[in-house]
Amino acid sequence: MITIIGNTLNSNNKKILDKMHKMDFEFIRKEVIAQIRDGAEFIELNAVSLLHNELPFLKEAVGIIEGCGGKALVRSDSLSTLIEIIELAKNELVVGDIEFNPEKIDTILEVARGRNVKLIARITEPSKENGDDNSPEKSLLIAQMYIDYLLDNGIKRNDILLDPVVRPLEEDFYNGRNFLTTLELFKLDFPQVKTIANLSVLSEGLPMRGLISSNFVSLAIEKGLDYIVLDVLEKSIIESIITTLSIIGKDRNMQSYLSFCRSNRESRRRGENNG
Repeated sequence: MITIIGNTLNSNNKKILDKMHKMDFEFIRKEVIAQIRDGAEFIELNAVSLLHNELPFLKEAVGIIEGCGGKALVRSDSLSTLIEIIELAKNELVVGDIEFNPEKIDTILEVARGRNVKLIARITEPSKENGDDNSPEKSLLIAQMYIDYLLDNGIKRNDILLDPVVRPLEEDFYNGRNFLTTLELFKLDFPQVKTIANLSVLSEGLPMRGLISSNFVSLAIEKGLDYIVLDVLEKSIIESIITTLSIIGKDRNMQSYLSFCRSNRESRRRGENNG
């Protein structure tokens, strides 16, 4: 089955960044509760733009997520921040993004070993001197390096999350196709290794973003994406997830689909009665 990760708490969003700067944890709590209610198992936290306030914010926010019954995915550019969060978390935790740097990987693994932690291996863009080769075949080679190194250092395949990296359609109209091809190659070559992707990125800069995301998520699920990062508060996206799982035979006895339909009927009735 897929795992859904809500991504509304991102400091790249000016409104969210303002709430983070103000340490408005009541707002954060409400946002966490809303995302869990709408199907998110993990809540992504990206507070990179807070700079020196990043760690104090994350410590409080991770506690809120776990207190609400959720799990945290923490993205940070700071190795020391990730280490502190790993030591702090009580529930299962996802951390990223881990670039392919053996020294940094070793430092993370030293702390993560023996804990319930999954690592995001981001398949990064190659440096300019190597050429701008973002082809699925190039990504496959990079992924193999990550997997070999992590397995050699005792990490289980289920604790590796390969991120094929979604790039905006606005930059190149082939980016959606390239991602799906890369994802398909990953699942064929590394069937026991999990995959993760922020599907919201594809529609950046374009109008009617929900239209793109709701169709993109269906295609990604069909290709085998395991961990889906997106805005769970966008109803059309959740509808696409549930419907797609039913169509491809991953919703046993249509339980999720029927439950979703019943829930929506009850919501409509409550709205009519309140009206």
